[in-house]
Amino acid sequence: MMHALMHPDMVYAYPIWWVGLVLAAGALLATFLLELAARRLLPPGLRQQHNDVAAAILAIIGVTYAVLLAFVAMLAWDGYNRAKAASSQEAVAIVDVQQAALGLDAGVQSQIHNWLTDYTRIIIESEWPAQAEGHVLYMGEAPIGHMSRVASSLHPATNAESNSQAQLLQAITRLNDARTDRLLAAGNSIPGIVWFVVCVGGTLTVAFCSFLGAPNARMQLAMGSVLALSGVLVLVMIIALSNPFRGDFRVSTAVYEHALVRLQQEQ
Repeated sequence: MMHALMHPDMVYAYPIWWVGLVLAAGALLATFLLELAARRLLPPGLRQQHNDVAAAILAIIGVTYAVLLAFVAMLAWDGYNRAKAASSQEAVAIVDVQQAALGLDAGVQSQIHNWLTDYTRIIIESEWPAQAEGHVLYMGEAPIGHMSRVASSLHPATNAESNSQAQLLQAITRLNDARTDRLLAAGNSIPGIVWFVVCVGGTLTVAFCSFLGAPNARMQLAMGSVLALSGVLVLVMIIALSNPFRGDFRVSTAVYEHALVRLQQEQ
């Protein structure tokens, strides 16, 4: 399980609730074993004598680990939002390119429309499934390149055509920029060393809780379990959001499907 946590891509083959249950069960088992080992190695009376010092140190460790978890969670949340925003902007840019081409002659409009349709279908049918598997494809670069060359090679005869060409070039640029942002989001993930530090830090925090000596063993175990489960909840959220194109909470292709419908309606 530690190996899986350091490589979270392995867990996306399973429902997130199942992953959460497994992690919670593992955390509870580890807490029980740590407390059992502590009671055998360190008598309760000895631990109770050092409760004040142990509690002070645990507070420092807990705060440090909480800050680390918050940082990683914000990193995952920010990456997810960036991926979702880039996808929405790309879908909007597809429609903008189509609208910008309306001021040009019918032949250019037809070419732009066909390449936009191919581009949108490539995203939905090829690039998105690859992103869901953790890969990045660049098949959509060809249609964008064709549109850019056609738009750049136009020779407008009127001011209206010149304005339409400028708008088309700007829309294609926005489309390419949004595509770049999406591909960057698909290729980025939380580094393995961060997962390692999060997992080891959580284990050490729960383990240090065993140095406290509660008079009642059940109360001691309950406190340790609650601490472990609280960390697992945040960890599950991080796993769910760390790769925005995979898992149960992945960014969908709905915006692209809507853009494709718009293209077909305006054909």
